[in-house]
Amino acid sequence: MASTTRRRRSSYNLRPHWMTTKRMVLFGVIAVVLLVGSYGFRLALALGHAFHTNPISAIFGAISGGHGSNVEREQQNLQRINIMLYGYGGTGHDGAFLTDSIMLVSIQPQPNGPPQIAEISIPRDWYVPVQLGNNKTKFGRINEAYEDGLFGDGPAPASAPNAGAATADLTMQHLLGINVDHWVGVDFTAFKEAVDAVGGIDVDVQNTFTDTQYPAGECNEGYGNCGFMTVHFNAGPQHMDGATALIFARSRHGDNGEGSDFARSRRQQLIIQALKQKVVSIGGIGNLPDLLNALGDNMATDLQIGDVEALYGLVKDVNPASIEHVSIDDTNFLYECGYPQNCGAYYIYAHDQSFQTVSHYIENIFPSEAALGEKAQVTFVDASGRGLDASGRWAKVMDMLTLNCSDGGTAQQRVATQVIDDSGGKDASTAKWLASYFGVSVTTEKPSHSGTTGQQTGTGGITVVLGSNEENAFLGNPGVGT
Repeated sequence: MASTTRRRRSSYNLRPHWMTTKRMVLFGVIAVVLLVGSYGFRLALALGHAFHTNPISAIFGAISGGHGSNVEREQQNLQRINIMLYGYGGTGHDGAFLTDSIMLVSIQPQPNGPPQIAEISIPRDWYVPVQLGNNKTKFGRINEAYEDGLFGDGPAPASAPNAGAATADLTMQHLLGINVDHWVGVDFTAFKEAVDAVGGIDVDVQNTFTDTQYPAGECNEGYGNCGFMTVHFNAGPQHMDGATALIFARSRHGDNGEGSDFARSRRQQLIIQALKQKVVSIGGIGNLPDLLNALGDNMATDLQIGDVEALYGLVKDVNPASIEHVSIDDTNFLYECGYPQNCGAYYIYAHDQSFQTVSHYIENIFPSEAALGEKAQVTFVDASGRGLDASGRWAKVMDMLTLNCSDGGTAQQRVATQVIDDSGGKDASTAKWLASYFGVSVTTEKPSHSGTTGQQTGTGGITVVLGSNEENAFLGNPGVGT
């Protein structure tokens, strides 16, 4: 006879029968929202808006702390993380998706301590082979690549969320010799509203300048407001709202040295630094929901919430003074074509049309920590015989990598480049890194002497003598030594 006695529920299982796992998760989410209050609720909605997901998924992504994200895995493997930033006008602007601003943010995690970071600005007028996929290319300005992808001229369908970035990233990889891991696309509306959302930003303007040719409005194929207006900025600390910050970042015809691509790239980097500092401040955190909402409809990215969490954890303790601010422009690896006398449009070309010189630089953009710790004095000397200021150019190029460099002028012509360690061993790591960069061995000389005692001081530093081979390679004629 079967027993009719009801089986007693275990005293260890206190969960009511109606409390399913799904309901437990939902109640947990509600509890989190109630605990953090209205700010948390607004933040959850804003995160969902910015990353195009539902608020519940946004909460779980946020509380994960980045665990399991792609960025966390890249960090654990000490893999260099390359993030492309594309800024464009957006809908309603002439050339809506031509990338007016292009920047590569490169992060090199370290086994101990904060990572190395470089912000690398790319000029919009660089004339390049745009990579369309399947070994197809077209030549044009680099700022066309993102738009080409959106029009379906690239490796991804025009309807794909990454259509623009797929073409632009592939082009950047071809030019710079690095893998693009992540990308972010932001239009002018997002830029202005993001700055306004945090209450404006504080920027230390380096030079007073006036631009009499700033676009007064939007000009689309000759229609609209195609005139110009005059804008002016004074040197010194300035508080900027979104509209002012956008003008400061976009100005291309300023006087007092501010009309160059280098100056424009530097201003864009200043804006990014100021916005970053404001966001991580106490006041900025309070405005985070508004900032995310500003980005929501005007930003595209492949980064997930967990990736952003992991990135923040990775870079939050970095000293801003240690960040490399690099500009690839017509003061170093590129040259302006001489419009309108020498070319039919304003273009910038690479000296080395194989792009090997610039890609070698970007691939090796992080000197060893041992070299940086020495703070050695590095002097560049031009022995190429070309008279093209190789020593001044390379001193500026390497100075952007936070090395302490100076221009040593010219010397008797020679073919091979030489790295001379005159430091008595105290700057050996710097000499080793530079020798590796230029593909030569270190030449060790006796250190300089000082005073009347004849005692060796070891304060000579490092000298890089640039031979004609290096200059010829820079100009796109590798292996020619004259």
